[in-house]
Amino acid sequence: MAGKTRWGVVLLVLLVTACGSGPPPAPAVAPVAPPLDLSGVVLLQRNPGHDDVVFADPATGAVKTTLPLPGRDTSPTRFDGPAGKLDLVSPDGQYATLESGGGVDVFKLDRRGRRYERTGTVAGFRNPRFGPMGTKLYFDDGKAVYSTDYTRLGQNTEEAGLVPPDDPLDQRLQAWWPDAQGGVLTWKDVRRAGGLAYLTDSSGAIGYATYDDAGTRYYFVTALDAVTVLLYAVSGTDAHGALARLKVDGGVPQVTKLVDLAEPRIGKAAAAPDRATVLYQTTQGEWFDSPTTPGAITRPALKQLPAAGQRQLVGWA
Repeated sequence: MAGKTRWGVVLLVLLVTACGSGPPPAPAVAPVAPPLDLSGVVLLQRNPGHDDVVFADPATGAVKTTLPLPGRDTSPTRFDGPAGKLDLVSPDGQYATLESGGGVDVFKLDRRGRRYERTGTVAGFRNPRFGPMGTKLYFDDGKAVYSTDYTRLGQNTEEAGLVPPDDPLDQRLQAWWPDAQGGVLTWKDVRRAGGLAYLTDSSGAIGYATYDDAGTRYYFVTALDAVTVLLYAVSGTDAHGALARLKVDGGVPQVTKLVDLAEPRIGKAAAAPDRATVLYQTTQGEWFDSPTTPGAITRPALKQLPAAGQRQLVGWA
């Protein structure tokens, strides 16, 4: 009887061993997050308590990447003028900035966490803008423009003193403007030709301009080449919207109307990196784009952009 029991135990052990000798179950594979795409149209999305940086497909409006910012931009006018991508994120998208009540907050992209994290605050300043080259972040205190290295915040360097623009109460006029050569343009160096007021960089190329024509002020969008700029306007008592090219030929401004809308009013415009297309957002929140050549046809744009949150056009990456 004892022998049978012993052989039964051996047989049971052999059976259990045989059943458990197969390959172990494969470990669970964690889902792989899609790569961060920091190209396309750049939007600032306002949410309760914080802002997001949104990168959207310029052809469809489909959101490609949303990166939270642990704060809110408190300036009511910062993006009213011809702001660009560099007013919010650095050339490579790795840094971001907000104007807060205490100064300028700087953030660095946390790729693993897929969000921006605050690295520090430059107290007492406003109007932050990244430089088009290098690692300079510019800002002002209302009297002068300063800069610092945004990768390691420290000493601020004064770049240029400020003088008020022609109409300091016009919130769409920029008091200063970083140029493509790495300098700062201010109204103390303004040039005039008829209703045109413009600033040039060290190479002589137009870096910023406005144009007044029969009570209509055209605001700067971008320079198309050294002597040609793209402008937009809010025109007349009917709040007409207009896009125009202006070329300075021998000191004389030559204006070509591209788009003339009865309604709605253009709220903000931004040009594509190749300068062939301009995207604009109306004051009613609708989106349109147009070629920047004469005879342009305006088309509805960003049709797949979800209506979530309050999204404001910043620029084009």
